[in-house]
Amino acid sequence: MIITYQRPDTLGYALDPDAPDAALSVDGSECGAETIDTDGIQWRCTRAPHPGRDEHPAAYERDGDGPDGAVAIAWTYQYAGCDQTGGDTDNAAPVHTITVSFPDRAIGVNAEKIRAAILDLFWEGDADDVQIIVST
Repeated sequence: MIITYQRPDTLGYALDPDAPDAALSVDGSECGAETIDTDGIQWRCTRAPHPGRDEHPAAYERDGDGPDGAVAIAWTYQYAGCDQTGGDTDNAAPVHTITVSFPDRAIGVNAEKIRAAILDLFWEGDADDVQIIVST
């Protein structure tokens, strides 16, 4: 994890003009990504689900009534170095292939459950680089 923004302690309740946008969802949905900062405080991404966008902001809850838009911390993940991607640090070229096959008599096999189980094995951003092909 790479912390891309952490709110300075010296601000008190003042808003930080250098803070990233909290990008709060109008319907209150949240991304669900979580992290722990250098002080051991746990944060969750308060932005709506945002596939393909790796930065996660976590907003303060100053009044206890939900996040208010003042970002406390923002983080991203570094998945692959420039030597693995040709310069694009968000997408790594596939290097491993695993094939799953089963006989026709294996009724009730749900391809979407297999897909979800596979993606659960990877870090959040790595899932963008996992290619899953289902064929019959």
